[in-house]
Amino acid sequence: MKVFGRPVTALVIIALEVILAILGFFSGITFLLDPSGKTHGMDVSILVTTPISDFTPVGFFFVVCYGILPSLAVYGLWKLPRWRWTDAFNKWTRENWAWTVTVVIGVILIVWIAVEVALIGSPIGLPRFLQVTMALLGVVFIALAMLPRVRTYAKSQLLTSNMGLRLHM
Repeated sequence: MKVFGRPVTALVIIALEVILAILGFFSGITFLLDPSGKTHGMDVSILVTTPISDFTPVGFFFVVCYGILPSLAVYGLWKLPRWRWTDAFNKWTRENWAWTVTVVIGVILIVWIAVEVALIGSPIGLPRFLQVTMALLGVVFIALAMLPRVRTYAKSQLLTSNMGLRLHM
């Protein structure tokens, strides 16, 4: 099924990436403005077992990986632009670069949570719920990106050569 000329599953990915980008920018900027973590109800004491002393690196990571990357992926999955400098990714994955970014975001979400749990644990309550939710979101991004309709859609601009035409399958 298609909506706006795109598979519904691609639109679900886009919607989830929009939500992640909003949360990533909000959380990241909040950590950058308040590196103590108090705005998030956290304290730097939980960082004792980590290589960082405040939440500034976390804020930067959130802005880049959970804000900027999903924003780029949303644009890329919506427009499917072909940029010559991304051709190395296209040749490697045989998909549009935005598809690759989506899979990378999924991997980053899973790895970040795994490292977080290894370093600071999994506190009971809302923090644990957020950890589980973010890891599952990573799995969802990867699983949805692997669906045949999404992969065909992501390949569509690569199948049209340089004529400027797009096939939306």
